[in-house]
Amino acid sequence: MSCLVHLTPLDPRYPARLRTLDAPPACITPSGGSLEAALVVAVVGSREATREAMDFARDLARSLVGVGAVVASGGANGVDAAAHEGALEAHGRTWAIAGTGHGQCYPTGHEALFEVIARGPGAMVWPFAPGYQHRSAFLARNRVLVALADVIVVVQAGFRSGALHAASWARKLGKPLWVVPAAPWVEGFAGSRQLLTQGALPLWSVHSLLDSLGQGPPSAAPTTEPVHSFLPHESEVLGAVAGAPLHQDEIATRARLSVQVTAAALLTLALENVVVEGPPAFFRRRDGLQMLKIPRQIEKSSR
Repeated sequence: MSCLVHLTPLDPRYPARLRTLDAPPACITPSGGSLEAALVVAVVGSREATREAMDFARDLARSLVGVGAVVASGGANGVDAAAHEGALEAHGRTWAIAGTGHGQCYPTGHEALFEVIARGPGAMVWPFAPGYQHRSAFLARNRVLVALADVIVVVQAGFRSGALHAASWARKLGKPLWVVPAAPWVEGFAGSRQLLTQGALPLWSVHSLLDSLGQGPPSAAPTTEPVHSFLPHESEVLGAVAGAPLHQDEIATRARLSVQVTAAALLTLALENVVVEGPPAFFRRRDGLQMLKIPRQIEKSSR
C-alpha cells in the first residue's frame, strides 16, 4: 500500500467533489491513485443479489472503465464487490468507499480485494477517523459515495436495501439515478421497483447508459447499420432467436437459460428493436441487425 495520509477539507489534495457537500467529511484517508476524474459512476446494490444482477454489475463496470470512467462503490458483498471486480478485471479505475475508518475491514474477507484496489490506479477511501467502526457509518458512507459520483446506478435493491439510502442521497444531491428493472415475478427487487415508481431512470442495457453519458458503444467498428451492445445472457438469447417466430420457452431452451432470465432479455431486445414480438410470446429476429457483444466476465481461480 502507498503511504497513508489523512486529508482535511483544507488540504488541496482533498477531493473537489466532496467540497460541494454542506458538511464534508472532516477527515478522509485515501490509499491509491487520484480521487479526481472526468466521469465517476457509482454502481450499488444488494448484498444478497441474484447471480444475474452481479453479472450485470460486473459487465457494466467493465464497459464503464472501457470508456475511461471510474467505477465507485461501497466495497460490500454482492453487487458492490462485483462492480469492483469487473473494473479490476478490465484494468480500470475503481474507488471503494469504506464504511469504516482505516485499520478496520468490513465485510470480513474483503481484505485482499481492498488491498488490490489500494494499489491503484483506483483508490480505497476511508471517510472516518482511523479505527472507527459503527453501524451508522454505513449510512454516512453512502452520502460520501454519492457525492464522489456523477451518476448512480442501482443494480438491485430489496425492500430494506442500503442502496435505497444511496438513492435518496442521489435525489438530495441532484445526481442522475438509474435503476435496473426486473420482471414482476423475480424476488429481491422490491426496492428497485419502488425507485422506478418514484421517477428513477430505467436501465435496460449497458449501451443505453453509455449513450446517455455521451460515450456510445465502446470501440465499435464503423457501419451503416445500428450497432447494439448487450450483456452475455442477452447475446445468448438473441443468438437463439430465429428469423421465424419462436415461443419464448423454446428460445430459453435454445439459449440454455431460465425462462425468467430469457423473458427479461427478450423485453430488453424488443425495446432495443432488435427482436419483434408476434404473435404474443413469440419472437423473431429483426432483419439487418448488427451486434457488439460485451465480453463475458473472466472467471478467476480464486473464486
